[in-house]
Amino acid sequence: MKPGMSVGVICMAQCTYITDPKEEEQMKKRNMMAMLLVLAMEASLLAGCGGKKEETAPKETAGNETRAEETKAEETKGETEETGDAGETAPAETPAEGAAGEGLTFKDPIPVPDEITTYGPDGNTAAWYTELALTPEELTQVRSMDLKACFELINASEWDNANLIGFQDACEAMNIEIVGQGCCDLDPITQKTNMESFAALNPDIVSCQPQDLDVCAPTFDPLWQNGVKLTFMSNVPTGYTAGKEYVGAITDSIIDMGIDSAEMMADAIGGEGEILAITVADVNYVCNTRDQAFLDTIAEKYPDIDVVEVGGFSSASEAGQITSALVTKHPNVKGIFVSYSAPCIDVLQTVKSLARTDIKIVTMDLDSTCALDMAQGGNIVGIACDMPYAMGYGRALMAAYGCIGKECPGYVTSPSFKVTRDNLLEGYQTSLGIEAPAEVQEALAE
Repeated sequence: MKPGMSVGVICMAQCTYITDPKEEEQMKKRNMMAMLLVLAMEASLLAGCGGKKEETAPKETAGNETRAEETKAEETKGETEETGDAGETAPAETPAEGAAGEGLTFKDPIPVPDEITTYGPDGNTAAWYTELALTPEELTQVRSMDLKACFELINASEWDNANLIGFQDACEAMNIEIVGQGCCDLDPITQKTNMESFAALNPDIVSCQPQDLDVCAPTFDPLWQNGVKLTFMSNVPTGYTAGKEYVGAITDSIIDMGIDSAEMMADAIGGEGEILAITVADVNYVCNTRDQAFLDTIAEKYPDIDVVEVGGFSSASEAGQITSALVTKHPNVKGIFVSYSAPCIDVLQTVKSLARTDIKIVTMDLDSTCALDMAQGGNIVGIACDMPYAMGYGRALMAAYGCIGKECPGYVTSPSFKVTRDNLLEGYQTSLGIEAPAEVQEALAE
């Protein structure tokens, strides 16, 4: 998931994919050119600073040549990257962009539900994501401004990379140049350094997820005080007001995700039996809220399901060891809930090492490892998902609102949904904005 967030989700069925071979080839060429420029600028920065860069090679999946792999950014803790202009290229129609003259919004929007369960930091109900849109005239205005943006990832994950791709696609549609990119790895100190580096690039827009909310305002104050338009993912610095210090924030239906997880667990184990919950132990608004929604739903709706113990972790790497101890202690468990996909991978490995193929696992946030196990008929039977691609896309739209002086909803949310083996391919594209890896597709076909 996006550990460290403060409320969470975004849009989804906003994706129209390139089917024309010429358009696809143009997209690949632009992506390759952008990557070469990033690498060149990175080398220049390192040579000038004499620093060392820890490189993280993108995770490759056999046969999976997706747009996410082609555009995946290097995510390096403590550093930002300056990017250049790859030349004059007319923007292609993006997944959420309609035909010329139709403005800009999300493709195939999901109608607002009868009840929105997400609330903003002010306690008011969040706006539905379909409220975000630019008219043709507004889109023309934004494109004429030649705006520049910086984007910070929160960690190296498929989920967050989908955020980046959504942001890139929206910026391309609006003629916004991304001049800086960084990754904070959930570290507020690194984030402060990144924001200082971004400020030196004189951007019009900065988008990120604030860390350590009670003390992070000084990190962002110099930016908004100098006219930079800030848009956030889920978290909002304490004391900040939408429309003043920042334009808006976009998140997911975190309570619904907890409810979805509980319902999938109940279905998987027949509505009765002992289960474990492996949850985030630290103060983390998004994870804590989702985890509690799972526990509350089990307690309220499924009296025959007994959560025999909750194991809390601070680091995702601790989840496997905690699981091993608890499964040994409670050998009759039929299911395990895990807060999000990164610790779930460790839990999955532990369960397999114990030869417990009978234990059903439910988690949140999609990634290829969990998806592959599900496709192969393994332990993972349910994943509560949101739409990170749309979260990135929506943040770019919000930034455009700020730049043209259009009033923006201060806090925006969108749906969550359940993913099981039956809808895994559709869910992958809906959530991450890309096709499932080839090996996942092949496993489903077997």
